[in-house]
Amino acid sequence: MITIPISARTSLKKELVSTIGEDRTKGVFIRYGWHCGVSDANKAMSYQWNDELELIKTGPKFHILHGYLDNVEIADIQFDDDNQLNLIDLIWTNSFEAGEFLDDGEISSKPVCHTLCGYASGYLSTVLKKSVLVKEVECRAMGHEQCKAICMPIEKWGEQLENENSYYQSTSMLQELDEVTAKLKIERDHLKQANEVQQKLTNELLSKQGLQRIVDLLYETTGLPTFIENEQNKIIVQSSEVIVDFDLSKITTKNTEFISISPEIGILRTPILFEQQIKGYFSFLYSNKNQPTDLEYMIIDKASLTASVILLNENIKINTEQNVKRSFLSDVLEGRLEDKEIYKIAYYLNFPPNESYWMLTLERTSNQSDINHEIEVNEELIRHINLFLKERNINAIVSHESDKLIILIEYSTFKSLCIEPQTFILQLLKYCLRRFQEYEFYIGVSSVVENISQLSVLYNETLAALKAKNQQKNIYYFEDLEIESVLFQIQDDLLINRFVNQQLGRLLEVDKDFDLTKTLYAYIENGTNINNTAKILSMSISGLRYRLSKISEILNVNLDDTKRVFSVYMALRILRAKSQLTF
Repeated sequence: MITIPISARTSLKKELVSTIGEDRTKGVFIRYGWHCGVSDANKAMSYQWNDELELIKTGPKFHILHGYLDNVEIADIQFDDDNQLNLIDLIWTNSFEAGEFLDDGEISSKPVCHTLCGYASGYLSTVLKKSVLVKEVECRAMGHEQCKAICMPIEKWGEQLENENSYYQSTSMLQELDEVTAKLKIERDHLKQANEVQQKLTNELLSKQGLQRIVDLLYETTGLPTFIENEQNKIIVQSSEVIVDFDLSKITTKNTEFISISPEIGILRTPILFEQQIKGYFSFLYSNKNQPTDLEYMIIDKASLTASVILLNENIKINTEQNVKRSFLSDVLEGRLEDKEIYKIAYYLNFPPNESYWMLTLERTSNQSDINHEIEVNEELIRHINLFLKERNINAIVSHESDKLIILIEYSTFKSLCIEPQTFILQLLKYCLRRFQEYEFYIGVSSVVENISQLSVLYNETLAALKAKNQQKNIYYFEDLEIESVLFQIQDDLLINRFVNQQLGRLLEVDKDFDLTKTLYAYIENGTNINNTAKILSMSISGLRYRLSKISEILNVNLDDTKRVFSVYMALRILRAKSQLTF
């Protein structure tokens, strides 16, 4: 036995804290206390005791004898049905460790009686022949009245003392330093290899190579099947050996993650970001239960950054090109360019001047009065339509004029799809409705012209087709219009409505069921022939004459006046085209 002054022990503790840190110092004093407790337990076990409980209660007496504290009170002790220890609650009075801490005039944020805990644990573990861990739950150094501890067999603590148990394990600092050094060497090698890959990626980026070259380079470097998908989860480029037979859209990834798809397949996936949005995903594919290494995590992050730059550059290039095309289309429709200028600009934009062209004009319902919101929706809609056309390799310009979207299509590139125009337009309509479900869309379809200088003709035809818009259908073809197409090319709807009202207003006011109106239409359609009209309407000739007389009286029109009847017929055709009359 030797005695050690508290002041010397306090100095030793401070030296250790400054040398090896507070956490390691705690472990040193817990293990120091443990060995003291084991030594006293071995001495106690050399004597005769009436029972195990008496041996347990001897521990506090030894503890006090060493001067560690003034008193130890066993507040509670519990055994299970097999007479095995469940729990001991201890109260320590005037612990020297708490006292030495308080002498510095500070309050601790956590218990400090490490030697006492180690001693109690070492003593109880030895006499009971099972591992008993002791945890201090209240400490005078923290401002509590007394120090309190709980003693339980290690299996009773469960996960609560997972970290505490590590303080009882002796570790070599040299061994840990060797392990840290080895890890640092591995990290250094990983950084070196990752930087080499980054240099290769940068070289490919500067040489303006696309995403396919990036994917091939990573496959050559890592040996891992590699692919890139867009924001719609469609694979846009891939290396060899890529087989994806699972649904990528069901994998949600906001950070670099390894996802196990099946027991045999996994995927290391990271988002490709620019403009603060996810624009796609970069992925490595794993098979045979393989897992990604730290190096592969580093490489895929660098590759994702490179892909982001490439996609951003492509996006800027596409936007610039589209803006030029939109400006060109607007200038042509507004008549700001002469034919010679149209031909020259169209040639440079890869729109052959003497090719065939056709046009679609989209009109959508508006749910917002905020003009800024409407502009945002239009731009988003244009972006999606451009993707739709690009996926099908259709040479087109998508722009907006007023509140409508215009799609100019080079007819030869469309014909290469080998589908009917109606099928293509239905696909486009479904595509828009699926992505903008809160809107209704109406599409006006032009005829085909043989020269790009006739674009204004196409635009006027689509607008004329949309004049026949109603709630019964979404697609309107200019070629379905007949003579009323001439009137529909008048830009002002008010003028058309006034024309209809002038010709038929009186009749429509009194003819709520449209019986007289339909009779008039049938009469004119049949060349004002009484017999043919009566036969078609299944009416008697006298009954038909009565109706025609009544119509003539209401409209104040002589039905033998060809010029006047033609105007009435035009108004009837407009009503029919707009589905306000059905026959």
